[in-house]
Amino acid sequence: MALKLHRSERPEEEFQMAPMIDMVFLLLVFFMCVSTLAQADKSKEVTLPESLESEVAEDLSDRGVVTVDADGQAYLGERPVSTEEIKSTLQASLQQNPRLRVTVRADQQTAYKDIKSVLKVCAEAGAYEVIYATHQQ
Repeated sequence: MALKLHRSERPEEEFQMAPMIDMVFLLLVFFMCVSTLAQADKSKEVTLPESLESEVAEDLSDRGVVTVDADGQAYLGERPVSTEEIKSTLQASLQQNPRLRVTVRADQQTAYKDIKSVLKVCAEAGAYEVIYATHQQ
């Protein structure tokens, strides 16, 4: 005796587009935020002095950057600032993050007196670790 099996027709599954659109939108927002933050951290371009003993820090977290150009003008990011502004900004940043380490990036043509004034202001603001950036030869 032969048994006949009937195959039931299953409806075709539809691909849901709403979750895909949501994911694309979230990725778009994420990359827009990351690119904005990357631009905010951008600092003034300078030619760093060369050193044989230069080391690249492994831990780049908790860093503040002060840049001094060849003319002696100090910058936070790409914004020119006075020594008083550096001091007040560093004090506020150190209150929020006591482990903040300050990196001073100075052009190789910068007079030492200009670098010294920035280093002095960093010390007055309470920065316990100040790193002088150099380029490895």
